Amino acid sequence: MKKKMIILLIVGILIIGCGVFGFVFYNSKKLKIEYKNHITLNVNDEFYNTDAIKKIQNGTLLTKKVKIDTSKVTDSMYHLKVKNYFNKTKKIEIKYEVVDKEPPVITFNPTITIEEGTEYDLLTGVSATDNCDELVIVVIEGTYDINTPGTYELEYMARDSHANEAREKFTLEVTKKVVVEQPREGYKAPDRDFTTSNGHHGTVRDGITYIDGIMIANKTYPLPSSYNPGDIIGYVWEAFTEMKNAAAAEGIYFDLASGFRSYNYQKNLYNRYVAQDGKAEADTYSARPGHSEHQTGLAMDVGKVDRNYGNEPGGIWLAANAYKYGFILRYPYGKTGETGYIYEPWHFRYVGKELAPKLYNGGDWITLETYFGITSEYTY
Repeated sequence: MKKKMIILLIVGILIIGCGVFGFVFYNSKKLKIEYKNHITLNVNDEFYNTDAIKKIQNGTLLTKKVKIDTSKVTDSMYHLKVKNYFNKTKKIEIKYEVVDKEPPVITFNPTITIEEGTEYDLLTGVSATDNCDELVIVVIEGTYDINTPGTYELEYMARDSHANEAREKFTLEVTKKVVVEQPREGYKAPDRDFTTSNGHHGTVRDGITYIDGIMIANKTYPLPSSYNPGDIIGYVWEAFTEMKNAAAAEGIYFDLASGFRSYNYQKNLYNRYVAQDGKAEADTYSARPGHSEHQTGLAMDVGKVDRNYGNEPGGIWLAANAYKYGFILRYPYGKTGETGYIYEPWHFRYVGKELAPKLYNGGDWITLETYFGITSEYTY
């Protein structure tokens, strides 16, 4: 009996020992995971699903590493699977939120200068980009009066769809308008420097107006009667000859119809047109003396002085190729409101091979007036 009791005691001790050992062993091998169950990310952050795991003890991550899409603002979740040493799997749920806290970036001109009374859109050339929004609203804050000369401190404000705002200060300079006097024989516009409505630099020297180094002669900016190069300027004639030869090589032929005209020649021509059609009508197709580009020695009529010349081979070729040789179609179709003259498919002006391609604009000609931000209007 005593022997049996001893055996039972030993068995009990073994059972308890095994239980304790099993408990200790199980807990020593128990799966332990440290992870972030809620993550906040910024738009376009680089983040992988497994980046939420800090530590895994007594187990193995089964889920492959996958990059989370953070290109858009969202609120979502994903799951990870972990296996312990007993081949038991556990699913971890992780919530993540992609937020946008980055304001738009505004591209702008910090200083805008216009003459009083000039209608000008202050959003011209202004753009705003955002890290995730395609559409960003840009507004102007502050008060100003285009009819009152002065310096106005204004601000651009851009806001994206997540209420992130960017602000940039800029200055609007409204300068006093200079009224051009009626040109007369012997008259010279006074020397001055000015800035056009879209920021180009203008000078008047010895009565001649230049903008970014380009001579200007239109209804607003006259030449003095004394300006007389005597003929088409040499380098312009060379460029015309090169252009004419290139056209001939393609079976297109044209010649000079009208070149340089002096102040007096233009005066007689203009007066003849006024007597024929009246002043209002003559002003649509003929320049008053001092305002003609022909007086510059940089302009010429090419081919045929005919409204239909633009539909003829020579006119078509010139409109498509003249820019390659430094010439522009000076009075394009539909641009009378800018140039002050009707469409003239024969009138070409030399501006150089750097500027001409910009004004060609893929065939949709930009006028000198629009490009430089100037007017072409008689003041008398």
